[in-house]
Amino acid sequence: MGATIEIRFHGRGGQGAVVASELLAQAAFLDGKRPQSFPFFGVERRGAPVTAYTRIDDHPLGIRTSITTPDIVVVLEPSLLRTQPVTDGLKEDGLLLVNTRNPAQELMIPVPARRAVVDANQIAVAHGLGSLTMPIVNTAVLGALVAASGVVSMTALDQAIEEFVPARQAENRAAAEDGYHAVRMVEANMPFTPPVPRAVGPTPQLPEGPMATLSSELIHTAAWRTLRPVVHLEHCTRCNFCWKFCPDDAFQFDEKGYPVVRYEYCKGCGICVVECPPRVIEMVEEV
Repeated sequence: MGATIEIRFHGRGGQGAVVASELLAQAAFLDGKRPQSFPFFGVERRGAPVTAYTRIDDHPLGIRTSITTPDIVVVLEPSLLRTQPVTDGLKEDGLLLVNTRNPAQELMIPVPARRAVVDANQIAVAHGLGSLTMPIVNTAVLGALVAASGVVSMTALDQAIEEFVPARQAENRAAAEDGYHAVRMVEANMPFTPPVPRAVGPTPQLPEGPMATLSSELIHTAAWRTLRPVVHLEHCTRCNFCWKFCPDDAFQFDEKGYPVVRYEYCKGCGICVVECPPRVIEMVEEV
């Protein structure tokens, strides 16, 4: 390895982005490299955006800053491509790896970098890692990263999982192996999408009192949502518990008294699912 390799991970709380950055650093150390790994936390809650960093070199690293011009960007949650500037600073000869079932050719990025995809959700669920609604995809994504970049060896990654993952090592090693074989790539000479200028509007006047009085869309917390609640009205008893326990006032009622979700307010926290007595609300994947 001739120069420092900088990798930036983007995920949501609960997916394992921070652990992924640490495991990659451990694998690099086992390969005889000099790694560095550290996270950046914003709002520390399940589902909120999380960023983590890994640097790898043959020599001791003196720099300790966050990574602004990464060689590799790894995205564990594809909805972040729409709501967060995850590809900012990605080098033109770099690599973007995304956990998605969509083809790599469809990834919209502002530079002609290599693009790779892996359906890490399906792999994680198949190995019982996490749940159907919140799979833990980090080891599957790391296997794909090894195949797409060669930044560490698969042997070192397998050993790092065995030594440093506290539980379900066999399942995580199998997920990494499946991710290694399931990655799909397109090279940098494929067409890419130039950046779309962001529309800058006036900052809304914040009201007095609780923040829930302002739409979640306006304060950008609805962008945290990866799952949305769907009410099966045919079994609804109109008990109003969904409205009563919703922290964001995301429910209103139709003329017959049945609940209607106001998605512009909903952050996808799932409290309504837990509190619904007849269990007629389910969380479905955001599209």
